[in-house]
Amino acid sequence: MLKELIDASTHNIYYKSPIFLQHAFTSVYGYKLKRERYNHLYREALARYVRGGFDKTDKLVDFMHHLKGNIRAYANIEIDETDILGSFLKLPMTMKNDLRYELEVRSCREGRIRFSGTSGTTGESLAVYDSEYDRADRMAYLDYIKFQNGVRPFAKRASFTGQDLTPPNHKNILWRYNMPMNQMLYAANHMTQDNIGHVYGSMARFKPEALDGFPSAIHMVAKYVLNHRLRVNWQVKAVFPTSEILLPHVKADIEKAFGARVIDQYASGEGAPFIYAGTDGAYKVGHETGLFEFKRIDHHLYEMIVTSFINYATPLVRYRINDQVEIDSDEEYLNSYADDIKITRIFGRKSEYLIGSRGNRVTSVGIARAVEGIEDTVAAFQFIQKDMKQFIVNLVVEPGYGAKEERIFKERVVRRLGADCQYQYNYLDQIPKDRNGKARFIINELSGVK
Repeated sequence: MLKELIDASTHNIYYKSPIFLQHAFTSVYGYKLKRERYNHLYREALARYVRGGFDKTDKLVDFMHHLKGNIRAYANIEIDETDILGSFLKLPMTMKNDLRYELEVRSCREGRIRFSGTSGTTGESLAVYDSEYDRADRMAYLDYIKFQNGVRPFAKRASFTGQDLTPPNHKNILWRYNMPMNQMLYAANHMTQDNIGHVYGSMARFKPEALDGFPSAIHMVAKYVLNHRLRVNWQVKAVFPTSEILLPHVKADIEKAFGARVIDQYASGEGAPFIYAGTDGAYKVGHETGLFEFKRIDHHLYEMIVTSFINYATPLVRYRINDQVEIDSDEEYLNSYADDIKITRIFGRKSEYLIGSRGNRVTSVGIARAVEGIEDTVAAFQFIQKDMKQFIVNLVVEPGYGAKEERIFKERVVRRLGADCQYQYNYLDQIPKDRNGKARFIINELSGVK
């Protein structure tokens, strides 16, 4: 947030200001964002989502005509409204380099246009255009997901973020209040086992209805609650983790600690459509936001190809985003327009898996099962693959983690990755985080794994 508000010199002023002024600066910028993001376009979009009545065919027809009429790269496409899916499937796939090097011919720069981008988990940055209509649709759909789970717009929320909220000498005051949005922001990149109690104390005073942000940071608070046998004395209606992989034991701990549903969601910073968990825990495709295609690459494992209806400025058209999901099917190809998709897990980037000594692929969920039954003693862990047979395993453990738990964990790791590998186990106070504050669960440094 602050990096978009202030340059380096002003940033120094912010850091040197008293904390009450830092809260004020945060709220001033929050007011600016609220005026930009939550305008009449947002309100109209949210009302449209809540009202329902979405028609997939009408939307795909409209999208195809937008491509032909406004995007030069698609000026010559053919559109048969009687077989709109057939017309769509004739469009070529889009790769990241297509957007990077042909951005202008793939964009419609009408309206209040800005760059919108992501650094990506693979380190390959990408910027696309979006308009005020695209931004409104996106923000409205995020709030529509929350609305379905009993959280109304601008309800009290606690957000765990990698933004530069606090100076290095933060004195364990890791939160700043965004008053216009009724939001308490917590600096995830400064949270440790030693100061997590201060974070929970702030939350107990603020009493947020919803939590969102990095699941690794929310999990730290949940573990603190569970380990100290605390009772959260306010109602948390739902938790909405973003940006990191949500592991099964992390989800279970958060739900147990806060007595609230954890609603996992997927959407890319480039403007990809949404997948999110429903109230029954199963994943739903946000048909209003785009069309997903799925190509089978392994048993129940599918690569996603996305087409976005919520970024008309630079449309993502059959974009090979390199993310993967688990689907209860063995069909070679599926799409969300014609097929009933049952997504059971979101794996994320292709690089978010390890390769065992037998050449076997071990996904994030697969390696996470190494802590089943001993989750209470392992606060967090991370795997770094250096080469085909060399792994670094970073762990943050609880006082109850002893020789028995260590033996169980190591045996399970070996069972999955191979007995002929070398393992370096590091016991740390916290998992190292990226510069953006994210804690990466798997880092695969093998060349060719992107």
